[in-house]
Amino acid sequence: MNFNLSKRHKIILTSIILSLGLLSTQLVPIYLTYKFIGGLTILAYLTSLWALWEGLDRLKAVVLMILPTLFTLAAASYYFLLPLSWWSRLPVAVLFGITFYTLLLSQNVFNVASMRTIPLYRVASTTVFVLTLITAYLLFNVIFSFNLIFIWNALLIFLLSFPLILHLIWSIEMEGITASILIYSLILAFLVAELGLALSFWPISKAMASLMLATTIFITLGITTHALRERLTRGIVWEYVGWGVLVFIIAAITTSWVG
Repeated sequence: MNFNLSKRHKIILTSIILSLGLLSTQLVPIYLTYKFIGGLTILAYLTSLWALWEGLDRLKAVVLMILPTLFTLAAASYYFLLPLSWWSRLPVAVLFGITFYTLLLSQNVFNVASMRTIPLYRVASTTVFVLTLITAYLLFNVIFSFNLIFIWNALLIFLLSFPLILHLIWSIEMEGITASILIYSLILAFLVAELGLALSFWPISKAMASLMLATTIFITLGITTHALRERLTRGIVWEYVGWGVLVFIIAAITTSWVG
């Protein structure tokens, strides 16, 4: 169903539809919240698949849809935590639409770059890396907002981290889901989940706990991707470690140890 639209036009239309869907949460009764989020997430997958359909194979139809789908899930879930005001939610919906448009353009670059080398790959890779961190942060924030027991926190963090990490590691070569990609993804997701379990016992704010987990993904994925590209140096490792130490110090300072 192309409707004589170019791929860019389909990407723009998809971004507008999802932005309007996000904005319409103002009108959704509270008892339909979870169903609405689920429906919007499914819509994000289907419309993204439609927008990027040209040139997709079965593998890319799954892998390239991971980030658009989870980004929508993260944004929609976090959107319900915002104040019930058009003045606060309207700018967020507009920002979501612009960001989603950029995300689909980046995924389209991956789709094309898997078949031939194009100069925009580096820009798209950086964009996807940043949006992966933002998506992870929002999802972790929502998970901690439920105030679940530690085992559920760890399980949900693992289940959401794994596909995000898998997608980013796959984007390095964009060939297939090999055993090494699965192993790397499982190990890194497990490390993030373990930290999430530990943070469940730490008297820390939800925002800071989410930031620590997102920073963990930033460090582990950054080092892993540099290693897989054979560009890892001691200086790069220390740079990532420095960011981790900085966030840990901030978390320790802002923690209320007296309860």
